[in-house]
Amino acid sequence: MHGRGYEGPLTPPQCTWKCSKPPRDDHDAPSWLTASEYQDQAAVLRHKCRQLAQLLRLSRKTVLYTGAGISAAVIGQAARSGTNKQGWKGDTREAKPTPTHIILGFLAREGHIHDWVQQNHDGLPQKAGFPQHLINEIHGSWYDPSNPVVKYSGTLHDRAYPWMKQSAKTADLVLVLGTSLGGLNADQVATNAAERSLVGTPGGPAGAVRPGVQVRAVPPGHRTARTGVVTEVWGADTWVQFRDFDSPILLPPGTHMETLETPEACGALGTVIINLQQTEQDGKATLRLFGKSDVVLQTLLKEMGYGSGLPPVPRWPRHTRALVPYDANGCRLPGGKRMWLDLSEGQRIRITPGHNIQGAKQPMYMHIGAKKPVKRKGQTVAPGPGLGRVVRRDEASCSYVLQIEGATMRLGLWWLEAASQGTVGVLPIVNATPAFE
Repeated sequence: MHGRGYEGPLTPPQCTWKCSKPPRDDHDAPSWLTASEYQDQAAVLRHKCRQLAQLLRLSRKTVLYTGAGISAAVIGQAARSGTNKQGWKGDTREAKPTPTHIILGFLAREGHIHDWVQQNHDGLPQKAGFPQHLINEIHGSWYDPSNPVVKYSGTLHDRAYPWMKQSAKTADLVLVLGTSLGGLNADQVATNAAERSLVGTPGGPAGAVRPGVQVRAVPPGHRTARTGVVTEVWGADTWVQFRDFDSPILLPPGTHMETLETPEACGALGTVIINLQQTEQDGKATLRLFGKSDVVLQTLLKEMGYGSGLPPVPRWPRHTRALVPYDANGCRLPGGKRMWLDLSEGQRIRITPGHNIQGAKQPMYMHIGAKKPVKRKGQTVAPGPGLGRVVRRDEASCSYVLQIEGATMRLGLWWLEAASQGTVGVLPIVNATPAFE
């Protein structure tokens, strides 16, 4: 109920909304799994968030795996809910980030989150300041012309699936928010880490911590981890030689410790599920938190020493033109000349090679990159290579509105900043005739 690694009060969560139907009609679910919603008691939530804070400090690689639930308040959702109305909101492109998005963006900038496998298409993490190069929009995006939303009949972007597989394989800690874990292929991000946590956990099974193994440890009452090498293990006592000490130190009781071997060799910290509703995977979770993610994450921030207020959201620069370390096809360069990326109104642009427009199978875009004319609503549409122009910068949606081969697409404002810093591997668009410095 509370997670395999939970230590604290065992008061069960309170049912805040009872429902006898499954969470979704379009996903299979066992007969016991309903859309009923639950909330942890305040004391239990504090204990869980305190433990989650320790896990975040210990984790070598923390990956987020999120679904529609974290955006439901501003975008809408398909799942049944007593908290949010089933269905979709008005202008979803102008939706603003929720406290959940804002806090996760802040934790990433603080170095606590290293990867995000995002099922949603809404760009709200980036609007909240989450770095573009750390987010894998596995099912496509409203704000990346090279990776449109993928239909059920479509295929994932060539870069998205391998990235997701790598995240599933190497995550030390996975935080699951707003998804029912109903059996999607990408659910392996959550289940893989949970299963590896059974192999070896911090200070876990005999042999996991042994002389000669490098470890990271957080003593009780400390916020930062120290790295050292185990010199001796005797019963429950472990001595570690830290770099800044002359002799080995006996770790005090209650020290949180992890070995710094490969995930396959020493397991993982596991999976933490934060959700109002139950999931099929709850029994595998290291921690299971019931409640609204906005409330849970604000409690977590306080336990991590960041206070109780929401962090500020970064503002995007007003300029629309920048020198970027990329070539004419949008591929990042190791050095040398830089290219101008000009997103001013009226500038001619083109989609870069390697896009997933054909794979996504969205009807309004299927002529882009097609080899022959396509039929749409009874009309024949000529194929196009992906040329277009910038229509305008739209502050309300935090995007540049583009016309590509007669179709409207959007590019998030944050892409220009990411391009300037050279953090993404490939740009979605470049100017039709790029200029270099």
